[in-house]
Amino acid sequence: MRLNADVSRLSALMLSIAALATPVFVAAAQSLPPEVAQRQQDMKAMAEAAKSINAMFKGSSPYDSKLFKAAAETIRSQSGTALSTLFEGSVTAAGSKASSNIETERQQFDKLALDLSSYAAALSVAADRNRDALGPGMRMQAGDAVAGGGPLAKRIDPARDAISMSAEHAFHLMLQTCTSCHAKFRVESK
Repeated sequence: MRLNADVSRLSALMLSIAALATPVFVAAAQSLPPEVAQRQQDMKAMAEAAKSINAMFKGSSPYDSKLFKAAAETIRSQSGTALSTLFEGSVTAAGSKASSNIETERQQFDKLALDLSSYAAALSVAADRNRDALGPGMRMQAGDAVAGGGPLAKRIDPARDAISMSAEHAFHLMLQTCTSCHAKFRVESK
Protein backbone atom coordinates (compact mmCIF):
# COMPACT_ATOMS: atom_id res chain seq x y z
CA MET A 1 0.00 0.00 0.00
CA ARG A 2 1.13 3.49 -0.82
CA LEU A 3 0.21 4.69 2.68
CA ASN A 4 2.45 2.10 4.31
CA ALA A 5 5.35 3.08 2.03
CA ASP A 6 4.85 6.78 2.84
CA VAL A 7 4.62 6.04 6.55
CA SER A 8 7.73 3.87 6.39
CA ARG A 9 9.66 6.67 4.66
CA LEU A 10 8.44 9.17 7.27
CA SER A 11 9.48 6.84 10.10
CA ALA A 12 12.89 6.27 8.52
CA LEU A 13 13.41 10.02 8.04
CA MET A 14 12.50 10.86 11.66
CA LEU A 15 14.72 8.13 13.02
CA SER A 16 17.62 9.13 10.74
CA ILE A 17 17.38 12.71 11.95
CA ALA A 18 17.45 11.50 15.55
CA ALA A 19 20.45 9.26 14.91
CA LEU A 20 22.42 12.04 13.23
CA ALA A 21 21.57 14.55 15.92
CA THR A 22 22.58 12.37 18.86
CA PRO A 23 26.38 12.94 18.67
CA VAL A 24 25.81 16.67 18.24
CA PHE A 25 23.65 16.79 21.39
CA VAL A 26 26.28 15.02 23.46
CA ALA A 27 29.17 17.21 22.30
CA ALA A 28 27.26 20.46 22.50
CA ALA A 29 25.53 19.81 25.82
CA GLN A 30 28.66 20.57 27.78
CA SER A 31 28.69 24.24 26.68
CA LEU A 32 24.97 24.96 26.44
CA PRO A 33 22.75 26.94 28.76
CA PRO A 34 21.12 24.47 31.20
CA GLU A 35 17.61 24.85 29.78
CA VAL A 36 18.84 24.17 26.23
CA ALA A 37 20.88 21.16 27.38
CA GLN A 38 17.79 19.78 29.18
CA ARG A 39 15.59 20.25 26.10
CA GLN A 40 18.13 18.49 23.91
CA GLN A 41 18.58 15.66 26.41
CA ASP A 42 14.82 15.11 26.57
CA MET A 43 14.49 15.23 22.78
CA LYS A 44 17.25 12.65 22.49
CA ALA A 45 15.49 10.39 24.99
CA MET A 46 12.24 10.66 23.03
CA ALA A 47 14.05 9.93 19.75
CA GLU A 48 15.70 6.84 21.26
CA ALA A 49 12.33 5.67 22.59
CA ALA A 50 10.74 6.13 19.15
CA LYS A 51 13.58 4.16 17.57
CA SER A 52 12.94 1.32 20.01
CA ILE A 53 9.22 1.22 19.21
CA ASN A 54 9.92 1.47 15.49
CA ALA A 55 12.30 -1.50 15.64
CA MET A 56 9.58 -3.61 17.25
CA PHE A 57 7.03 -2.64 14.60
CA LYS A 58 9.53 -3.39 11.82
CA GLY A 59 10.51 -6.71 13.39
CA SER A 60 14.20 -5.81 13.69
CA SER A 61 13.82 -6.14 17.48
CA PRO A 62 11.59 -8.68 19.18
CA TYR A 63 8.41 -7.35 20.69
CA ASP A 64 8.66 -6.89 24.44
CA SER A 65 5.61 -5.27 25.98
CA LYS A 66 7.60 -3.95 28.95
CA LEU A 67 10.20 -2.26 26.73
CA PHE A 68 7.46 -1.00 24.39
CA LYS A 69 5.59 0.49 27.35
CA ALA A 70 8.76 1.99 28.85
CA ALA A 71 9.56 3.67 25.54
CA ALA A 72 6.01 4.99 25.22
CA GLU A 73 6.12 6.27 28.81
CA THR A 74 9.43 8.03 28.13
CA ILE A 75 7.77 9.95 25.32
CA ARG A 76 4.57 10.53 27.28
CA SER A 77 6.37 11.85 30.36
CA GLN A 78 8.55 14.23 28.36
CA SER A 79 5.84 15.60 26.09
CA GLY A 80 2.63 17.47 26.87
CA THR A 81 2.96 20.10 29.56
CA ALA A 82 6.47 18.90 30.47
CA LEU A 83 7.63 19.73 26.94
CA SER A 84 5.78 23.05 26.88
CA THR A 85 7.36 24.04 30.18
CA LEU A 86 10.85 23.50 28.76
CA PHE A 87 10.10 26.14 26.14
CA GLU A 88 8.63 28.85 28.37
CA GLY A 89 9.86 32.42 28.15
CA SER A 90 12.44 33.36 25.57
CA VAL A 91 13.24 30.12 23.73
CA THR A 92 16.07 31.31 21.54
CA ALA A 93 19.48 30.85 23.11
CA ALA A 94 23.00 29.94 22.16
CA GLY A 95 23.16 26.38 20.84
CA SER A 96 19.39 26.07 20.52
CA LYS A 97 17.54 25.29 17.33
CA ALA A 98 14.25 26.47 18.78
CA SER A 99 12.50 29.07 16.66
CA SER A 100 11.04 32.25 18.09
CA ASN A 101 7.80 31.04 16.43
CA ILE A 102 7.23 29.11 19.65
CA GLU A 103 6.79 32.40 21.48
CA THR A 104 4.44 33.89 18.88
CA GLU A 105 2.45 30.71 18.19
CA ARG A 106 2.39 29.29 21.69
CA GLN A 107 -1.09 27.72 21.41
CA GLN A 108 -0.12 25.67 18.37
CA PHE A 109 3.15 24.55 19.98
CA ASP A 110 1.35 23.53 23.18
CA LYS A 111 -1.29 21.63 21.17
CA LEU A 112 1.39 19.65 19.32
CA ALA A 113 3.08 18.86 22.66
CA LEU A 114 -0.25 17.61 24.06
CA ASP A 115 -0.98 15.60 20.89
CA LEU A 116 2.40 13.92 21.23
CA SER A 117 1.53 12.98 24.79
CA SER A 118 -1.87 11.57 23.74
CA TYR A 119 -0.32 9.33 21.08
CA ALA A 120 2.35 8.11 23.51
CA ALA A 121 -0.32 7.37 26.15
CA ALA A 122 -2.23 5.30 23.57
CA LEU A 123 0.94 3.32 22.86
CA SER A 124 1.44 2.69 26.57
CA VAL A 125 -2.13 1.35 26.89
CA ALA A 126 -1.60 -0.83 23.81
CA ALA A 127 1.44 -2.41 25.50
CA ASP A 128 -0.70 -3.21 28.55
CA ARG A 129 -3.36 -4.80 26.35
CA ASN A 130 -0.86 -6.81 24.30
CA ARG A 131 1.55 -8.34 26.76
CA ASP A 132 2.55 -11.40 24.75
CA ALA A 133 2.72 -10.33 21.12
CA LEU A 134 2.57 -7.42 18.76
CA GLY A 135 -0.55 -8.86 17.21
CA PRO A 136 -2.88 -7.82 14.40
CA GLY A 137 -4.85 -5.54 16.72
CA MET A 138 -1.77 -3.35 17.13
CA ARG A 139 -1.16 -3.12 13.39
CA MET A 140 -2.53 -0.47 11.05
CA GLN A 141 -5.89 -1.34 9.59
CA ALA A 142 -7.34 -0.43 6.20
CA GLY A 143 -9.54 2.28 7.73
CA ASP A 144 -6.60 3.97 9.43
CA ALA A 145 -5.65 5.65 6.14
CA VAL A 146 -8.74 7.84 6.31
CA ALA A 147 -8.61 8.58 10.02
CA GLY A 148 -6.05 11.25 10.76
CA GLY A 149 -3.45 10.67 8.05
CA GLY A 150 -2.93 12.74 4.91
CA PRO A 151 -4.49 15.94 3.59
CA LEU A 152 -7.87 14.36 2.77
CA ALA A 153 -8.21 12.48 6.03
CA LYS A 154 -10.88 13.00 8.63
CA ARG A 155 -9.46 15.22 11.36
CA ILE A 156 -9.12 13.60 14.73
CA ASP A 157 -8.72 14.78 18.28
CA PRO A 158 -5.71 12.84 19.62
CA ALA A 159 -6.83 13.25 23.23
CA ARG A 160 -10.14 11.58 22.39
CA ASP A 161 -9.35 9.30 19.42
CA ALA A 162 -5.77 8.00 19.86
CA ILE A 163 -6.76 5.29 22.31
CA SER A 164 -9.24 3.74 19.86
CA MET A 165 -6.87 3.47 16.88
CA SER A 166 -4.27 0.80 16.28
CA ALA A 167 -0.98 1.29 18.08
CA GLU A 168 0.89 1.40 14.80
CA HIS A 169 -1.37 4.17 13.51
CA ALA A 170 -0.95 6.12 16.75
CA PHE A 171 2.82 5.67 16.40
CA HIS A 172 2.83 7.02 12.85
CA LEU A 173 0.66 9.98 13.81
CA MET A 174 3.02 10.60 16.72
CA LEU A 175 5.95 10.73 14.28
CA GLN A 176 3.97 13.09 12.05
CA THR A 177 3.40 15.31 15.07
CA CYS A 178 7.15 15.41 15.69
CA THR A 179 7.79 16.25 12.04
CA SER A 180 5.14 19.00 12.06
CA CYS A 181 6.56 20.54 15.21
CA HIS A 182 10.12 20.47 13.91
CA ALA A 183 9.06 21.96 10.56
CA LYS A 184 7.24 24.82 12.27
CA PHE A 185 9.28 25.46 15.40
CA ARG A 186 12.85 24.40 14.70
CA VAL A 187 15.49 26.47 12.95
CA GLU A 188 17.39 24.41 10.41
CA SER A 189 21.19 24.55 10.38
CA LYS A 190 22.73 25.99 7.26
